[in-house]
Order: sequence, then C-alpha cells, then structure tokens
Amino acid sequence: MYRFAIDNEEELQDGVTRVLREQFTFIEHLTTIPDNIDITVHEIRKALKRIRAILRLVRWDIGEELYQEENMRYRDLARQLSSLRDYHVIITYLAENFEADELKIPETVFIRIVEYLNTRKEAELKRLIDNQTLETIQEQMILSKQGLEEYPTNFLGPHTIRQGVTNSYNQCLNKISEAQLKLDDHPLHELRKCVKYLLNQMILIREVWPEFFKHYASSLKQASDLLGDDHNIAETIQIISKLPLAVVSAADKESLIKSLEAEREHIHREIWPLLGKLFTEDAKSFVKRITSYWLISRE
Repeated sequence: MYRFAIDNEEELQDGVTRVLREQFTFIEHLTTIPDNIDITVHEIRKALKRIRAILRLVRWDIGEELYQEENMRYRDLARQLSSLRDYHVIITYLAENFEADELKIPETVFIRIVEYLNTRKEAELKRLIDNQTLETIQEQMILSKQGLEEYPTNFLGPHTIRQGVTNSYNQCLNKISEAQLKLDDHPLHELRKCVKYLLNQMILIREVWPEFFKHYASSLKQASDLLGDDHNIAETIQIISKLPLAVVSAADKESLIKSLEAEREHIHREIWPLLGKLFTEDAKSFVKRITSYWLISRE
C-alpha cells in the first residue's frame, strides 16, 4: 500500500501525487496506532524524509515559495521527534557496544549512564504526550492530503528528473568537499542528509532500470548508514561529555569518549573510499545517464 516507487506505466505527476498521498496516509496510520513509540517515531521520521526528497525533486516545478513552505513544515514536524529518537539510538548503541566489550568502563558506570539517559528519554516522551505531538502530526497529514490536489504538478516531466537529481547530486559533491576540508560534525551531518535525499530519489525512480538502481541505491544506503552511525556517535560523545560527575567520573568519561572517537575513525576510513566510488562522475554526466534511463523506460 505504501510502496515508495513510481511505476513505468505512470505519468510522473500521477506517480508523485500517489506516492505523496501514500506517505501522508502511512504517517497518519502510524500516529493512530503507536504500538511501539520508538519504532513509530523512527518510521515517521523516515517517511518525512521521503516526502522532503520528493519535494526536492519537484522543486522547480512547484515553485520556490511552495517548496520552502512545505519543506520547512515537514522539517519542523520531524524535529519535534528528534530528541526522543536520539536518546533511543544512543541508549541502544551503548548497550550493544558494552555487551560486545567495546566500551572500557565498569558495569556499574554503564548502568548509571543508561539509567540517566532513560530518565531523560522518559521526560522527552512525557513532553511529546503533553504537547499532543503525534496528534498534531496526524492533523498535518490530513491537511496535506487535502492540499495535495493544489500542487502545481501538471507539467512534470523529464526536466523534473534532470533538475531535481542534478541539485541533489551536486549537493552531495559540495558537501563531500566541505567535509574533507573540515572534518567536523556539522559538514558530515549535512553530507549525511544530502546522501539520504539522493538515495530516496533513486529509490523513487528505480523501476526505470531496477538492476542498476538496486545496486546503486544499495551502495548509497551503505554510505548513508555509515554517515548515520558517525552522526549517532558524535551525538553520543556530546551527551557523554555533558554527563554530571555523579553519573560518570572524569576518568571513565575520558575512557568512554576515547572508545567512541576510535569508532568514528574506523567509520571515516570506510566511508571515504565508498563515497569516492559513488561520486566519480560530475553531476552533468550522472544526470544525463539517469534521465536517459527514464526516457528509455517510457518508450
């Protein structure tokens, strides 16, 4: 019901409209039945990223004003869930690595850290409940479906693919350069987002040549996951560095951060060769191929 792909038999405008409507419905369903809040939050955030990837694809057709308005709306909805998601990811990451004996801290210290983070997570969950965040997101999805018919999508076509993918691919190239010049948390975080948007766009149009896009999207996902892991570790380091001494001593904190930074170095050694393979072409050559696949699939 919520397949994120445009079929070869569909006109682009029909496919885009259908996929957006299905993503809105999917999020609406998730907010109605939150059996597992951690899974629910994760799936909502992923769906909002897919929606924003489509907006980037059709940006020049729907107009900059509408694009900015809609993009910021879905960005702000996702941000309301980010803290709860961050705590879940960090707690899970620490637990997995402690069990694998990769965190050189005593068990008592590990337990105190997790208990402290769980307390913060519960407070964040209470805030979401008190603010009726899921209800607000559900209302926004209902409004999104109602307003979808007003999107100016009548003239989507090959130029849409060319313009949207060019922008996404170029942003990846630019962020790679920025991250290499300044190996810092922010440019790496921005690179991760750009790779994710390009990945979602490749998944969206994968039916034009499933074999090629399956391989390329798989490699993009690997890069996105590595960058995501790096971001999660960076966030973990930030939180650990601010923990009170009553939770973890300065010596244990230093040892834990050292272990986390070593893991980041390992990720960086893996991610750069992979990105180099994924982005060997200039944007013009890459997008020319992608647009050709799109046109040939519709002959």
